[in-house]
Amino acid sequence: MKKITIWGDSVLKGVVLEEGKDRYSLLKNSSIELTKRELDVDIKNNSKFGLTVTKAMRLIQKSLSKDELPNYALVELGGNDCDYNWKEISENPDGEYFPNTPLPKFIDSINNIIENFRKNGIEPILTNLPPLSSQKYFDWFGKNGLNTDNIKRWMGDINRIYKHQETYSLALMDIANRQKCDLIDIRTPIILEGNTDDFICEDGIHPNEKAHKLMADTFINYISDRIICA
Repeated sequence: MKKITIWGDSVLKGVVLEEGKDRYSLLKNSSIELTKRELDVDIKNNSKFGLTVTKAMRLIQKSLSKDELPNYALVELGGNDCDYNWKEISENPDGEYFPNTPLPKFIDSINNIIENFRKNGIEPILTNLPPLSSQKYFDWFGKNGLNTDNIKRWMGDINRIYKHQETYSLALMDIANRQKCDLIDIRTPIILEGNTDDFICEDGIHPNEKAHKLMADTFINYISDRIICA
């Protein structure tokens, strides 16, 4: 049986914001759980809430010292890396700020992860990032007592949140192309549904149950065609 290990953040962990509540929970029918039920493959999900590429590199390196290594490693990272410290920005909008992981460092780190997997005989697979909702996300973190006028002043346009996150998603697609590494597109199926906001939790960043069903279909199709039938 083929073995797949997943290294992702809260998206592939299956974290959702409960509707009408300021509380996160794990979705029973998450994309990975639906995939595991559908396919005869060994999937180990190492995804963690808040995982960045830097933290993932340490955990991956530690995992490579173990005897039983997977055939494939699915990497879904970037959502936390591209985020900013909004509290600092709200307090001083005239300062200079960088994402949790600046894009050049993010790109270098993903390339290193790919190379490390390949050195150990593991085939890496990337995903791009699911879309977010700029307005929902802005409204969400603005509820925490932040000075949203200052944040608006710093960013200029609220849609900059979406565009900035998109640069990390596009970077992942470019890395996959350059590294001749498979990439599973979980972004496009959600965007093609039309009203993207209907597939995103009220916090603006976590895909909801409807989005997880779309992602599951994408994973199932990919694994069926490229791994099970390989």
